[in-house]
Amino acid sequence: MMSGRVRVTLVSIAIAAGQVAIGRAQAQRASWLDTPKPAPWNSAGMPIPPAPQVRGNLDPHCRELARPPQSDEDQRLRDQGWDLVGAFQGGWQILVIRGTAGYDGMCRPLQFQDFVFVRGNFAGTLSPRPVDSRTDGALGRVTLESDRRLVAEYARYSVADPLCCPSRTTSVVFDVANDSILRAVSAVTARR
Repeated sequence: MMSGRVRVTLVSIAIAAGQVAIGRAQAQRASWLDTPKPAPWNSAGMPIPPAPQVRGNLDPHCRELARPPQSDEDQRLRDQGWDLVGAFQGGWQILVIRGTAGYDGMCRPLQFQDFVFVRGNFAGTLSPRPVDSRTDGALGRVTLESDRRLVAEYARYSVADPLCCPSRTTSVVFDVANDSILRAVSAVTARR
């Protein structure tokens, strides 16, 4: 039987661990989303970035859930070490493909990125650097609007938000320039 003092200690440890987890989500601030016109990070002829190394114990079951390559673009990402997660989106000769370098204990993507291809050419990424699930700036929904425009949504956490539920979302409009470079045009943050 557990004493009251041990129970209080265990509850205190659990609360502290929860605060650390919340703090981790806030420590990775996606400050590039805080400006109305984000600075460019994609450039003409840039190569597909290699998947970063992710530390920790990688559950092989998570990798089994990755989507097998179905297109040349998929294979090019796999060749750079990315696991393909979720369905790709396509239309107007644009493909958006999500790749991840690793997974957390619930098989959620860690160090993931969305890659945009236009007419088979790599046009850029939807974030200046890979992001983690349940952190500020994590990529969410992507909507193709035309052959020159798409919109991406990013989770935005405040200090008080639990990891499940960011209180805000930033929508970024991207244009595809004539030279097939993906450029962020505007960013707007709203409460959920």
